[in-house]
Amino acid sequence: MQKAPSQEEAYEVEQLPFPDITITDGIPQLPSTPITTSQPNTGPIYTTGTLKAILDTTKTSGTTQPFATNAYRSNTTALRMPVVIKGSGKQSTGMLPPQPKGRRLMLHVTVTALLLFIMAGSLMAVAAVGDVGAHTGTANSSPSTNGMYTSSGDNSALLAQQAATATAVTQDGYEPPQQTSKANNAPAPTYPGVNPGPALGGSGNHFFQGQCTYWAAYRFHQLTNVWVPWLGDAWQWSGQATASGWHVSGKPSVGAIIVLQPGVQGAGGYGHVAIVERINSDGSVYASNYNWYAGGGGFGILSYWTFSPGSGVSFVTL
Repeated sequence: MQKAPSQEEAYEVEQLPFPDITITDGIPQLPSTPITTSQPNTGPIYTTGTLKAILDTTKTSGTTQPFATNAYRSNTTALRMPVVIKGSGKQSTGMLPPQPKGRRLMLHVTVTALLLFIMAGSLMAVAAVGDVGAHTGTANSSPSTNGMYTSSGDNSALLAQQAATATAVTQDGYEPPQQTSKANNAPAPTYPGVNPGPALGGSGNHFFQGQCTYWAAYRFHQLTNVWVPWLGDAWQWSGQATASGWHVSGKPSVGAIIVLQPGVQGAGGYGHVAIVERINSDGSVYASNYNWYAGGGGFGILSYWTFSPGSGVSFVTL
């Protein structure tokens, strides 16, 4: 009867020979000659047999322990040789090559010319002061500030007040409050810093010179020999005419005063008034007016424009 092997004999592992490997104290040693490969080495290279020997374990008492793994640590390094770049001995001038002198000069001249152009444009924008009113037909414009008060002292507060007044009294359709009763035949008021526009003559016109109300009153007197007896902003003329016993309707007639309410057909916040010069074949009216910038007009400048009867539009006659 054959004897059963002992535990040590059952787990005895036969060591297979490996070519080119020497055994020292029972531990396989790797060859010292480096192995040439197409990829750079970054550590030890093992054959299949060597790797199998490293991974074999010895089972004792139901536990598993690696077999001599510390013995196979390699102290070899990568085979890539360091690359040394020799210096030129010259000081670096930066990443970009030096620019030619001609190019640098051209760049300086261009930048200087651009700065001068910007400065000149700014000065021209500040110095430009025109006789403009508040209405353009589609947008508002700045009023004239000609004749503003100036002195050698500090008058910045007064200038600001005059500028605000000029902006207010030149808005299309705006009628500044009268300082005296109209019954006294007082002339239209004047304001420092505001160019009132040309005087058209006639002591019965008490509206502010340059305004659409001033022209409408003057032109209506030319056609009818009657002065407008009321005061107020342009949008108020329909109600004032009714209160004065004049005729107000939506039907146009030549010589009538056309009254536009605020925001109607481009009128500003104070409305607009003009005089009907003719009635077109399509029912629209061709009117003369002041302070209407569409068509080349402006504050105190006579211009002509076509309006249409409709909502927010009325016509005033005697």
